[in-house]
Amino acid sequence: MLHADRDLAARIEALAAAEMRRFVAAANSLDSACGAVALELAGGVAAYVGAGSPVNQAFGLGFAGPVSLHDVIAVERFFVSRAAQPYVGLSPLAHPTAAACFSERGWVIDGFENVLVRTVTAEDAQARPPASIEIREVDDAEGRDTWAYAAATGFSYPLPPLAAQLELGRIVAARRGTRLLLALVDGEVAGTGELYVEDGVAWLSGDATMPAYRRRGVQQALQSARLALGAEAGCDLAVTESAPGSPSQRNMERIGFRVAYTRVNLVAPHENGQAETHDEDGGVA
Repeated sequence: MLHADRDLAARIEALAAAEMRRFVAAANSLDSACGAVALELAGGVAAYVGAGSPVNQAFGLGFAGPVSLHDVIAVERFFVSRAAQPYVGLSPLAHPTAAACFSERGWVIDGFENVLVRTVTAEDAQARPPASIEIREVDDAEGRDTWAYAAATGFSYPLPPLAAQLELGRIVAARRGTRLLLALVDGEVAGTGELYVEDGVAWLSGDATMPAYRRRGVQQALQSARLALGAEAGCDLAVTESAPGSPSQRNMERIGFRVAYTRVNLVAPHENGQAETHDEDGGVA
């Protein structure tokens, strides 16, 4: 039985921070002039991936000791200097100074995100998709393009994907070490999923289902396939994220995931863009 303590949260949040670094690296590999950059501070990472990107945000703060007002101001300046909204996903198990400092600076709640976990067992390696669904891993340029477009389309439904969503799909597909899976029904793309393995953790994300194939077990097949790959890679822990109470959470709970903790998503008030500090913010491309 997993216990949702600070050690578990630190392990997960370290990988979330690493995820931000990989977004930045992938964005720069696709376009060296995009301005993508990561700022390391307070045990976490703030990432700017590009104008209007939904992954311009920070994770992992508060797991290397106390967080200071200087740290919070540095996050604000990092994003505001790039015309981006300062945005942080904060774990409730971070050092308590983190919440206190964000509160003192007037940051407000913009939403919540559940972090779900489950153990990976030898039995997971035996999982097989139903005969009606083919799971295919893609690793060439054409396959990555197909995956990126399908993921953006699934996430944006019922509207067509925006340019920022299509670009995000390309960046996700370009991240080093990411394993991209497509679900096919009768030869047609029905859904997407991705897997990243690091330090014994199988990180599941990129879950999208094409509208015509919803409620047909597509995501459950993709989830089981990724758990099987994680088991084969020797992982002991699987992690994923979802909006609280969402169909994605329900689907994950059906295969044994449970909520470990809920991040609070925080945004800075507009006036914090004028914050005065004598130190320059930094970053690594």
